[in-house]
Amino acid sequence: MGNKFDFSDINFQYLVRARDLAHQNPEIIAPLLGIPNGLALNLLEISPKELSCISRIRAPLLVPRAEAWWWERLLTAIRHGHLEEIDSILEHASQLSTLIPEEDR
Repeated sequence: MGNKFDFSDINFQYLVRARDLAHQNPEIIAPLLGIPNGLALNLLEISPKELSCISRIRAPLLVPRAEAWWWERLLTAIRHGHLEEIDSILEHASQLSTLIPEEDR
């Protein structure tokens, strides 16, 4: 991929929003980021100014973790404009985090 694409703004915006969500609901951040709870809670202590250094990272920090069938279902629903299916898929995604065992959070 090289330096052709710049994900720095996406990385920053995602982590700022994850930090804000951590303040509202700390239990969801670890599964969302795919990291242990203790590490996720560190995000609560980082200020926006401190977090701004993430903008130096141009490569994407986010990696989709859903299975291929899930992405196929989502992209097909988007392509065909099936809004109810999209809502169902997204609801399913929000429930996946509750299925992650406590020791993996």
